[in-house]
Amino acid sequence: MFYFGTNTKQQLTQELHEEVVEIASLLAKSEKDTQFFVLPAMPLLVQLKKMSFGSGLWVGPQIISSSRENLTGEISARLIKEVDADLVMVGHAERRALGEDEKEIKNQLKTLQENNLLTLYCIGEKEKEKGKALRKEIFKKQLKVFKDLNISKAIIAYEPVWSIGINGTPAESSYVEESFNSIKEVLSELGLSVENYPLLYGGSVNIDNAKELASLENCDGLFVGRSAWTKDGFRNVYDKAHAGYKSKQDLSA
Repeated sequence: MFYFGTNTKQQLTQELHEEVVEIASLLAKSEKDTQFFVLPAMPLLVQLKKMSFGSGLWVGPQIISSSRENLTGEISARLIKEVDADLVMVGHAERRALGEDEKEIKNQLKTLQENNLLTLYCIGEKEKEKGKALRKEIFKKQLKVFKDLNISKAIIAYEPVWSIGINGTPAESSYVEESFNSIKEVLSELGLSVENYPLLYGGSVNIDNAKELASLENCDGLFVGRSAWTKDGFRNVYDKAHAGYKSKQDLSA
């Protein structure tokens, strides 16, 4: 299975959200070897989930509360479960930069686990942490929570912090594959079944690099940003990515 999806940002309009979900739903109906997902701004979650009904598209929020209290302004995992969300993002680099620490992220994951919700878990190193050995230590620190909470299945979105955002620099494919190998090593060392944690790459994915990234041996999918925030953008980047994925399938046939 190939995974392809996007998360939006707070300034993206309702019209563009609907456009992205429309094309993602159409693709989800026809491209049966791909699991598509869209993680929209929270106010549009229920509406976009209804738009996607029957397509197989996963829709879910970008954030969840780490608290079990009955607090104003927080969104509980229980409520997200009730509105039939498919996937919840946790640990995005921008959220970590705003102050989400490992304790809070662990509590978020625990509430999702208690409500049987699948996680898209974001990990990645900062610019100063690029060294291979240091990178692996960062991955170990970020992934240890799966063992601590006995989370047996999750989707991992690998996003080098320096590669995301409008000024981000795409990671070289060789660097991404090296990171994927390190992540798999860490999962194995933690006693976790590697096959239960599909690895996605995110970080300045675009129409020019999607095919090469998707063709990497250990790449199970792409997590795309602004390049996928229009109907044509989503479709065009997917077409390139899917061609890369299919090239691996053809070689193994």
